Amino acid sequence: MNIPLPPGTGDEGMLMVMERVVLPILKDWKPDYVINAAGQDNHFSDPITNMSFSAQGYAKLTELLRPDLVVLEGGYSIESALPYINVGLLLALAGLDYSKVQEPSGGPDRESQSKSMTEQVARVCAEVIDLWNHRSEVDLEEIFGTTSFFQRKRQIYYDTDNIHESQHEYIRLCSDCPGWRLIYTHSTKTRDLAAAVLLPWQPCQACRVEAREQHEKLITGDELSQVIWQEPFSNLRQSR
Repeated sequence: MNIPLPPGTGDEGMLMVMERVVLPILKDWKPDYVINAAGQDNHFSDPITNMSFSAQGYAKLTELLRPDLVVLEGGYSIESALPYINVGLLLALAGLDYSKVQEPSGGPDRESQSKSMTEQVARVCAEVIDLWNHRSEVDLEEIFGTTSFFQRKRQIYYDTDNIHESQHEYIRLCSDCPGWRLIYTHSTKTRDLAAAVLLPWQPCQACRVEAREQHEKLITGDELSQVIWQEPFSNLRQSR
């Protein structure tokens, strides 16, 4: 579930999303485990992002989410954010008081989220939860078509290395498993065309065979600089 938020969103907006969208969906979904991929790029002091979350906000989010596991990910404000955020996360996980956790800059007088932005976040929340509540009414054939593969093109920007990647992806539409994927990709770093064949977790036998045949076909050609086979279930990743 992707929930796009406007630049400058602060604690109020992030926590609104948690309470109005994420927690209700988790209640419906009833996952076996909840993993918080605790990227910290959204902090107000991060040098390459433009959000406005605080250490207190991260701690409150963790308290609300009650994850089984927290995995630390991105975040580039090494001195001004990460130590305080991580302390807040640990205190929240332990059920201890985190109210005294405070960054050296951006205290209580820090500019709060504007009313117009709060209203915009509220509209996003309403739209996303409405989509979730009516998901069973969606005509999948209208969205994905009636062919064997769904195609999409994506442009990805890696901000830390200033790399643009272009992908053309084919997703196998399968009624027995999530379906295997074929991705053609090139970037501004190499400009060479590469491909990846990705199996889902627990693929059906038909998809496993079909994906392997596609991989074998790709590696026999010479138009691709690299062909990758990825099989998460067996932790297998092969590259030509």
